[in-house]
Amino acid sequence: MQAKLLRVFQENGFYKVGGTKRVQVDVRIITATHRSVEEMVQKGEFREDLFYRLNVIS
Repeated sequence: MQAKLLRVFQENGFYKVGGTKRVQVDVRIITATHRSVEEMVQKGEFREDLFYRLNVIS
């Protein structure tokens, strides 16, 4: 799931399951957690590249 979400962020779009037309998206993501995402990245439980994409503003 993390890899698919990262791909949507990087490519600004996706293909529906079984679809042939690319769906263009322009999204903003607001996230919150009670867990330490930095710690999860170190343990390999969360993708470092996705963390960077989500953490660029805060």
